[in-house]
Amino acid sequence: MRKLSPQKPRGRPRNFNKDEALKMALDLFRRKGFDNTSLDDLTTTLNVKKPSLYAAFGNKEQLFLEVLHAYTSGPIAYFHAIFEEPTTKSLVRMLLLKSVEVLFYSESPAGCLVVMSTASEALQKAGIQQKLVAGLQQHQQKLIARFEQAKADGELKPTVDSQRLALYVVTLHKALSLQAINGSSKQDMLQLVEQVIELWPSTL
Repeated sequence: MRKLSPQKPRGRPRNFNKDEALKMALDLFRRKGFDNTSLDDLTTTLNVKKPSLYAAFGNKEQLFLEVLHAYTSGPIAYFHAIFEEPTTKSLVRMLLLKSVEVLFYSESPAGCLVVMSTASEALQKAGIQQKLVAGLQQHQQKLIARFEQAKADGELKPTVDSQRLALYVVTLHKALSLQAINGSSKQDMLQLVEQVIELWPSTL
């Protein structure tokens, strides 16, 4: 009787580390954005074949969702903690400083995953873009509520427009992401944050 050779196991490689794969995919999406990241980019970076990628994550959109979850519960989880800061000035300072730290946490500086992906047409089709925008709006609403409380406490002037001030802070956050992509150094961006904070009282 002919001896059958053992079949090769299907699916992902035995040494496949899903957490490490998510970190590598995160760096890739942050640098290139969703639209410009191809399946070939992903398989090359993660060092897997396409069938293994599909077995582990389904498709590109599902992989992005897992990356987004890891990102919001990891690198940018600081957002909720900054609201423990005693003043709006220290809150905004901590928000921007933490943003810079996240932008430069890997060897190659990259943009914010959310900022880089909100304009993606592919994500609009996949329904993910709506979730990204909803998250940004939720963060902006938390800033507005904090500024309104600061007005009630007498920290900010009653004439301050909390919505415009929150939009100003969100715009600064996005600008930091773009500056990182365009090659600004971490030191330059940290100095920029301190300059913004120095001007904080005069903007109110």
